[in-house]
This record gives sequence, C-alpha cells and structure tokens, in this order.
Amino acid sequence: MMRRLKSFVRGFAVLTLSFTALTAPAMAEEGGMFPATVKHALGTTAVPADPQRIVTLGWSGEDAVLAFGKVPVAMTQYSLFERGVFPWNEPKLGGEKPMLLAQGEVDFEQIAALKPDLILGVYSGVDDVAWKRLSTIAPTVVYRSGPWLANWREQTEMTGAALGRPEEARRLIDATNTFLRDLGSKHPDLKGKTFAFGTYFAGSSGIVVYLPDDPRVEALVELGLMVPPGIMALGTSAPGDFSVSVSLEEISMIDADILIMWYGPGARAAAEAQPLFNTLGAVKRGAYVALEDPIDVWSTSALSVLSVPYGFPRFVPRLAEAAARAEEK
Repeated sequence: MMRRLKSFVRGFAVLTLSFTALTAPAMAEEGGMFPATVKHALGTTAVPADPQRIVTLGWSGEDAVLAFGKVPVAMTQYSLFERGVFPWNEPKLGGEKPMLLAQGEVDFEQIAALKPDLILGVYSGVDDVAWKRLSTIAPTVVYRSGPWLANWREQTEMTGAALGRPEEARRLIDATNTFLRDLGSKHPDLKGKTFAFGTYFAGSSGIVVYLPDDPRVEALVELGLMVPPGIMALGTSAPGDFSVSVSLEEISMIDADILIMWYGPGARAAAEAQPLFNTLGAVKRGAYVALEDPIDVWSTSALSVLSVPYGFPRFVPRLAEAAARAEEK
C-alpha cells in the first residue's frame, strides 16, 4: 500500500492557496464569503455558494469540515473503530449518520448519487484523472502540496477556503499551534531529542520510515523533537516522498534517541521477533513507543485540529517517558 501511495507523490508542483471572489462577494448565512475560488495542485475550483452537501475523501477530511460546524453527507470509513468513525468526531455529528465510504478506490457513481455540492480530498491520493471526473459531479478541492502530503494546517486552510471562511481556518490553526507548543513546554525533556517514526507490515523485509515532510513528523518537530541525520539524508535522497522502506540489514541508519512505531493487528509481535530490530539503541534502552490502540494510531497519523487535542495528551507523556530513558544511553 505504501508503495502505491508513494507513486502519486512525484511530479506535482507546490502551488499557493488563494481565496478570491469571482464577482462581488456575498456573505453566506454561516459567515462564509461566496462565490469563492480555490487554487490547488491540480487546477482551480470555484465554489459558487455555501455548500450544504459535502463529501470528504482520503484521511481526516471530515475532521476539518466538522471543525467548521458542518456535517458531511459522506466521509471515509475507519474499520478499526466500531462505528467506523473517529471518536473525536462522534460528538460533532449531532446524531446525523453520514454515508461511510470504503478506503481505497473512489466510487464515482456512489458519490454522484449523493448529489454533493462540494467534494474535498485534501489529504488524499486523488490524481488529475480522478479530479477531473469528480469535478463533473461537484466542485472538487484537493491538495496544494501533493498526494498524501497535506499536513493538518493545509487541510484546514483548504477547507476554510472552500467554505468561504479563511479567517476561521486561521483561528483554528493558531489554536492548535498553541496547544502543541504548550504541550511541548510541559515536557521539556523532549527538546532536542531525535526520533524515528515508522511502521512494520508483517512479512515484510524492512521498516517503513516517515520522512521530514510527512505531517506526523512535522507535528513532533513542533513539540521540540528533532529528525536525526540518517533520516534527513533519506529525505534528501528521496525528494517529494513522505516515506521510504529501510531494510532490516540497514536499520542502524534510522537509529535515534526515541523510536515510535505504529502497528496493525499482529504486526508488533512480528517486528519485535526480528533480531535486527532489537539491535536499535532506542529499543535496547526502552525508549520505544509502540502504538497499537486505534486511537493512538489514528490520532498520530491522521492529524487534524480535532485529533491533535484529543489524542496527543495521551501520546506525548509516553514520548516524555521514552525521552527520559534515552538519557540513560
């Protein structure tokens, strides 16, 4: 799966987000300015009026919409959760039950049947062909950075632009930035510690390691942690990629003060059974944070202005404990 996602990343220019009016702007009932124009990596999308039937694709797009007080008519299903919905989103659904879309291929007919007036795929792998087809159904806004590269800030900005509410987007981003900084300041031991964030798929011959441009890595840097030289070098040799696979024989190049790994069912035991995995200094010192609970996995991987304040207060203390063990090296 990771190889398939990575193949989308190369070749897209980073374009600048803009929010302008096509004609004299009109103030929507909920405070948005319409019509609106949003520029992104695949083109320009005009949103003529305040959207009421929104479909979100990819990861955590529903988070951004819900943060603005709107409920999508359809959003991604997360099968590891009993209801298929992130727990930080359930209170914001207000009893509504959006259609849950399977992760993977986009079902154009299913989406068309919903009669959406806006489709959002900011943190997704939607390519040019899919975007053009989706745009025949409804105005479609994707990333400005690249497939699967949009961080939570970009997702909030693009959603705010499409909803005609860029200032509200800025307030949400500022509040989340403040939350991260305050959380980092409560754990000063994190400052300056290096970290590696990765995953392991049972049966594979290596570890997938996330690179500096990946949203989950960026968030931890906000807390004061640092990317080690070995992973920085990997990022330089693979520009535009958000992850690389490192063979177990070369695993020493990703060693850091702290190792963070998320696992699917059964994968942790398979990783820890690998003798070379156990040669990592972070593993030997116990400066190793294993994420298996779905809340821990998704709140640290599908970052948003809703998931960060929900999941990071339980994640960061574990990082601080690992940082303390790193001092024992």
